[in-house]
Amino acid sequence: MKRLLTAIVGLALLAAIPVVSLADATHVVRKGDTLGKIARAYHVSVPKIQAANGLEGTHLSVGTKLVLPGGKAQSKRRKARSGKGKRVIERGATPAGASPPGAQLSLARTQGDKLPTEAGLAELAQAGKSAAGTPNAGESITDRLLRVAHGMLEVPYRFGGTTLWGLDCSGFVQKTFAFLNLDLPRSAREQFREGAKVAKADLSPGDLVFFRTYAKYPSHVGIYLGDNRFVHASSREKKVTVDSLDTPYYVKRYIGAKRLLLEEMEAPAE
Repeated sequence: MKRLLTAIVGLALLAAIPVVSLADATHVVRKGDTLGKIARAYHVSVPKIQAANGLEGTHLSVGTKLVLPGGKAQSKRRKARSGKGKRVIERGATPAGASPPGAQLSLARTQGDKLPTEAGLAELAQAGKSAAGTPNAGESITDRLLRVAHGMLEVPYRFGGTTLWGLDCSGFVQKTFAFLNLDLPRSAREQFREGAKVAKADLSPGDLVFFRTYAKYPSHVGIYLGDNRFVHASSREKKVTVDSLDTPYYVKRYIGAKRLLLEEMEAPAE
């Protein structure tokens, strides 16, 4: 009888311990981490992380070990880039001293190269330096995103393309965001499901603009630059180029916009 009672008590104690699957990933919170960043890195939803760790809000404390139910370890590619640091996404106007698109285009290429290089675009994605050589604190990730997008002007269009030898519209958007260490789905249709809906009158640089071209669903996407202009990989022009939303072709096919740069709404770990 005594052994039976001991076994029952032991089972009750085990039931009271939170269950952590061996397949679950864990993450130790670092300075600058947010739930959104961690969720994207491990492909887990924010509500699942909150439920698994008993979190009621979005505040995180450095050093906290989070359980990520069903989370997938970060890819090697993402780990390789993590050395540059993960930056909080913030919005802001382009600095007054920003280089014009032509200068950004040349910076992305080595001398004599017609196409941009991965190294050149990666350099454009980094924060600019002040006169003293320190990072420019006033430069937002949106500024750098647009700089990278401009750096890819003239890259050839190729349906299904995902490299600098040829990109389609969603491949261009995905690759541009990847240089800022941000993951997006592959197709325009999937990208249209991301982010928050934005009215055309409220468009802001960095927003994604979508169109119906060869299909009833969203089949074309570009990155809004401001002043009713957007940059995209155009099958009509056979290259990455800048067009106006006022062009009749795009006016007729425009279906909406999404804002993805929302991470500034989360409080980073301190």
